[in-house]
Amino acid sequence: MTLSDNNERLSKFLLDRVRFKLFACQQHLRNLKNIESKTGDLASIDARLGAEIEIDCFLSQMIGSVDSLLVELNDKLELGIPNDNVEMGAIKSGILSKTKKIELLEDLDNASRDNNWYWFIRQLRNYSHSRYLILTSTNCRGAYLPDNPTSRVNNPDRMNMELIPYLEKSLTQLKKLIENIRKRADLIL
Repeated sequence: MTLSDNNERLSKFLLDRVRFKLFACQQHLRNLKNIESKTGDLASIDARLGAEIEIDCFLSQMIGSVDSLLVELNDKLELGIPNDNVEMGAIKSGILSKTKKIELLEDLDNASRDNNWYWFIRQLRNYSHSRYLILTSTNCRGAYLPDNPTSRVNNPDRMNMELIPYLEKSLTQLKKLIENIRKRADLIL
């Protein structure tokens, strides 16, 4: 592969902001695993600050990948919504009026409903604006996420979501969701 080929691949990757943000999520997850590997516990004093930074960045990139997908749909489907007004409701409305294919965002809409996985990711990110995300349990070793990110009070002994496996699962769900939406959008065009 030549330098020119590599530059072209890099350019395409950087221009595909959805793919770029998913890659960034993967990188933050890898960094989090490295921190855990080096320190033995994300909740330890040695790991805590770096782990909180990586989790916060991971959540922001996840949400950013969906935002980038909505911008992409706006452009591909020529909905004409100004970029500063692109959000799910506006895109759904634009798709309905232009294509009558409202089911294009049905999976994202379902994932965003109360207590579903993408809703929970957004709530965790909001929770992180004012509180730390890594909680520990007196019942077992390890780092856990808040059981209820919409509450100011969380019971660490009720934690049932180990941090890294939950983030891995969420990223897998997001990749699948984005892939399905992109496939459906290609069928509309």
